[in-house]
Amino acid sequence: MTKFHSLRTPTRLSANDSYTFLMKELEKVDEKIREPLTSTDWPRDMPVITGGGLLESIVSVDVTYGSSGQREDNLIFDATNDIPVVQADMSQSVARCFNFAEYMSFSALEREKMLNVGRDPETFLNKGIRLHCDKTIDRSVYVGFSKVNSTGLINGPRISRMSAPATGTGNSARWADKTADQILNDINSVIAATWRACDCASDALPNHILIPVEQFGLLVTRKVSEDSERSIMTYVLENNLTTQQGGTLVISPSLWCQAMGTNNTNRLVCYINDPDKICFNLTQPLRRMDTEYAEMRIKIPYIAQFSEVRMLYPQTVRYMDGI
Repeated sequence: MTKFHSLRTPTRLSANDSYTFLMKELEKVDEKIREPLTSTDWPRDMPVITGGGLLESIVSVDVTYGSSGQREDNLIFDATNDIPVVQADMSQSVARCFNFAEYMSFSALEREKMLNVGRDPETFLNKGIRLHCDKTIDRSVYVGFSKVNSTGLINGPRISRMSAPATGTGNSARWADKTADQILNDINSVIAATWRACDCASDALPNHILIPVEQFGLLVTRKVSEDSERSIMTYVLENNLTTQQGGTLVISPSLWCQAMGTNNTNRLVCYINDPDKICFNLTQPLRRMDTEYAEMRIKIPYIAQFSEVRMLYPQTVRYMDGI
């Protein structure tokens, strides 16, 4: 009887190879893709006006009123024949618009391979572009871009600044060395100064304060006193000037406040979170452009446009450094 032998050499696995093969068979792929641990806070801290299309700048018109009269309060008497005339001084404020652009690119073959295992490169690359756009807007809102000499909410050159009074332990200005009452006094001082600069207008009461993460943690963890269950944060939110005037004060942590004050001290930012006082324009939300195909590669560009921060009433923002 003729015997036929296979030309294929049997695969022989060593003990180590067998173990490796077994481990590969026992692997379970986690379906969740771990994305970077990061965040953006501009939706919380800055009003945004959406729409308008691709523009060069945003222009707002400002007006101040005066009088030609020299008399106090424009009073007139029986023999007066010189009546003052009201005057209006018109001016414009211009906010530049910045363009964001980024594209994703991958080969058609690469995409086919990934689709076979349930992964679409366009899905997670889209998330990456949106994250980059949000981070770019975040920087613009808080500190601006040095390359184009723009500033933001935290470092506006037209904003009034004050230093935290040195009333803490060892004549220190830092909140870590102050009591709950001294911290409350600092907060009420900056609120009062901001409101006074607005002639105590009913719609100009500050409602938002940003502080560094370290100081925020201090407020929420430290008690008012050893025999009290209330945190300093609760005490401050109940007894600040804004709350006592019928408003609502929000105190939020911000990474951007760290070392932004004079001599690299920590900065408190007090302002009115209202689109009529401060805002920025998102003239073109992130948009996908036409897909391009070239030499087996797929390229998908995205664009967005936004303005620099528009401080419509600079007097409604105030800094306190040294906390």
